Amino acid sequence: MNQEEISRFICQELPRHHLQSVLESIEAAFNKSDRHLKATYQNVPLAGPGPQSHHYMVQEALLGLPGGEGFEVINRATRPAGGYYALIRAGFLQITTSIVTVDRVPPVREAKFRRELRVENERLQQQHPDFFAPFVPPFGPNDDSLHALLLPHSAKWTEGDHSSPLGYVIAVPYSDHRARYHLWAEVGQLWQYYDEEGELPDVAYPTLRERMRHAESEDQSEEGGSE
Repeated sequence: MNQEEISRFICQELPRHHLQSVLESIEAAFNKSDRHLKATYQNVPLAGPGPQSHHYMVQEALLGLPGGEGFEVINRATRPAGGYYALIRAGFLQITTSIVTVDRVPPVREAKFRRELRVENERLQQQHPDFFAPFVPPFGPNDDSLHALLLPHSAKWTEGDHSSPLGYVIAVPYSDHRARYHLWAEVGQLWQYYDEEGELPDVAYPTLRERMRHAESEDQSEEGGSE
């Protein structure tokens, strides 16, 4: 599957200024949460309240974004019930966010990428189970939107500065919980495709969806043949 095609589709559905406002709101939420944590906890290690504070501040900030031009953010309940998260809708694109804690720098997906992605997928599946269950989004029979994850990275909570994200990854998972992504890229890589705006033909989501389904089917066939 061509990751450039998926990246261009994301840029086609989510205008540059909307992505910019999403990133700015996350930056502000990190800063607000960091100030709150430092003012509130002098003795309790931040590894306890820190991740939850950042998570809920980010969701609150996203839910406060103004809608318009086919862009909206809705409050979505988790399944099973018990939590809520912000769901961004922009055309044929849906995005949720989840903060990923790393040691010191955004992860590099090289030799150990399959093991690392499997661990990450298991964690993300707890928060967004409907994105990973078979035969439901992102490739359910009636699904009409590409589902993506926007992943701000935070420093390890026993060290580092938590007033802003270390970086952002945009990810499009396979339709199950295996260690597979159609796209896993730094958000900064999207800007080059915005610069191409107006020069590229529109990418129709049904066509893209079929190609992604085909890519998953090919991967499953290759895995079956190698066993």
